[in-house]
Amino acid sequence: MEEKLNGIVLGGVNFGDNDKILNVFTLEQGVVSAKIKGVKKAGAKLKFAAEPFCFAEFIFATKGKFRTVTGASLIDSFYSLREDLFKYYCGATVLEYLKKFCREGIVSREIFLLSVESLKKIAYGDNPQSEICLFLINALKISGYALNLEGCFTCNKEIEGRIFFDYVYGGFFCEHCQTADCREINYSTYLALKKINGGETLSSAECVGALRLLDYYLLNKTEEKLNSLKELISLTK
Repeated sequence: MEEKLNGIVLGGVNFGDNDKILNVFTLEQGVVSAKIKGVKKAGAKLKFAAEPFCFAEFIFATKGKFRTVTGASLIDSFYSLREDLFKYYCGATVLEYLKKFCREGIVSREIFLLSVESLKKIAYGDNPQSEICLFLINALKISGYALNLEGCFTCNKEIEGRIFFDYVYGGFFCEHCQTADCREINYSTYLALKKINGGETLSSAECVGALRLLDYYLLNKTEEKLNSLKELISLTK
């Protein structure tokens, strides 16, 4: 059986002398695994289709539970991600998030479209750090881990002055409503998150605090560590 699926290559592992096993996040079927033959040879016709970030229409030959890539029509390679270190780690954070939170066979049209749009903005825009902040906020929302940025989690009033964050609720608390489990954060970080969530662009300085809080939230709430995000934060300092 042959099928065409639109997908983004998340990565792959070597198989034999010249082949690879790819993980591809597809619009139609979620994450799928497939062998792609001969791509380690010089001049291989489908070499481009085995590269991370490759966004293409893939043709798979399927036999039972096993897929083989037999063709691919490139839509976008997001090549500029490989030419800028900040852009690369922002793009790698998108792929790593998909690896950790998108399961094989589970379809999520919403997160697929978000990922494609985010990779475009990261690759071809001027502020990749701001775009990855927005990606993470929206991806967490889709995955069921939305941050609550609508004022104090308890009293619902707009927060001024000291501010506290509780990763269990994904909520921010004012000084009067904070609990023992809350962690005090910089007020500027809260404002940066509200700003990017409202559609505004962040400066590099604003991105630092936002990325650190998102990293802290991911690690503690979901128990998943994004190594690419850690590297990005170290570069952004």
